[in-house]
Amino acid sequence: MKKARSCGYKTKGDGSWGKNVAVHPKAIVEPGVILGNNVVVHENVIVRAGTTIHDNVVLGRKPQVAGIIQRLPKPQLGPLEIGSGCVIGAGAVLYVGTTVGDSTLIGDLACIREECRIGNHVVIGRGVMLNYNIEIRDRVRIMDLSHFGGDILIEEDAFIGPGVCTANDNNMGLIANVQRKGPHICRGASIGVGVILLAGVTIGEQAIVGAGALVAKDVPARTIAIGIPARVKGDVPTDMLRPVL
Repeated sequence: MKKARSCGYKTKGDGSWGKNVAVHPKAIVEPGVILGNNVVVHENVIVRAGTTIHDNVVLGRKPQVAGIIQRLPKPQLGPLEIGSGCVIGAGAVLYVGTTVGDSTLIGDLACIREECRIGNHVVIGRGVMLNYNIEIRDRVRIMDLSHFGGDILIEEDAFIGPGVCTANDNNMGLIANVQRKGPHICRGASIGVGVILLAGVTIGEQAIVGAGALVAKDVPARTIAIGIPARVKGDVPTDMLRPVL
């Protein structure tokens, strides 16, 4: 507790706040927010009313570089803003410069980097890693232990199964000055367990990618792609088209 005060953080441990909570004086935590034990809220953070933050969460972490890291973070980033009615699971880390809409669930041990934009009624599962500059629109569901590189767009009502991984540079940093671009997952698309999506691919609206596939080329809307590498095997049956709003 003394250490938190010496760093300029206010501490509290009663009612809706757990024990050993540290909140920077410049952070905005609206009334009705529940903070679990050992939560740290840095400056430049806004948490809207009705949100629950579970134990050991870190909000508003600043990106840092060390060693051979090539991508330098932007010097000026906006606040981390978390909407109303959200739930942030235990041990999650959310960086500054990211926005989270209303009624979104972020699972235990998830990590969301800077410059991400997450919509309303989204589910992000346990242990999910979202790298920088990712846009996730409303009602998307991302299941446990998926890993997303930067520069991705996931449109409304998409479903991402467990253990999905993406790339935004197929050259793995071996070629200089390559423009990085992650996958584009269109509305209502479904991505199966353990799929790998390589850089720049587009998964069309309401398309399905089968479990374990390696996607190196675009998948047209309302088709099914399976295999390594993934190939289109037919159209999605009408009764399997994921509803979109």
